[in-house]
Amino acid sequence: MSLFVHNIANSYVFYFNRKYDRCGHLFQGRFKSEPILDDEYFKTVYRYILQNSEKAGLGKADEYEWNSFHSLKYDSKKTFVNVEYIAGLFGTKKAAIDFMKQQETHDCMEYENKFVLSDGKVFDLIKKMFGISSPYKLERLPMDEQIKKCSVMKKIGISMNQIARVTGISRSIVKMS
Repeated sequence: MSLFVHNIANSYVFYFNRKYDRCGHLFQGRFKSEPILDDEYFKTVYRYILQNSEKAGLGKADEYEWNSFHSLKYDSKKTFVNVEYIAGLFGTKKAAIDFMKQQETHDCMEYENKFVLSDGKVFDLIKKMFGISSPYKLERLPMDEQIKKCSVMKKIGISMNQIARVTGISRSIVKMS
């Protein structure tokens, strides 16, 4: 059964990638984290999290029932958020609520929508970049030239795996660039 479900999932990913001219995992690159090193940034990130419901069109932060704003505003005990700690950062709960209602202007934990090119498009791009008839010609170059070309490709955002796959250059050489 496990193998059957695995094959169905792989088939769907292959179909989806072909349909939308993508490559890679279906959910690649969605997770992001970053350290919060001081109280000021914590306040900003907390406000950002509360305002995500508005950005997603689910409702205003102070009205959305699935965030911790209610706990802050109405002293709700149904939360895992340490409301006293948050209020303590601002001095009072009112100051915390006023801060949370201000529109967030900082970029924090924003997802960068990286555009991933299909192998076919990378193939064509490499041909144009280096003026060659096929990217496979790169693997016939001396190693130092391969490393230089791979470095150029990595700088424009092509992944190491894709460079190796499209050019035939070994992953260990791509890694050296």
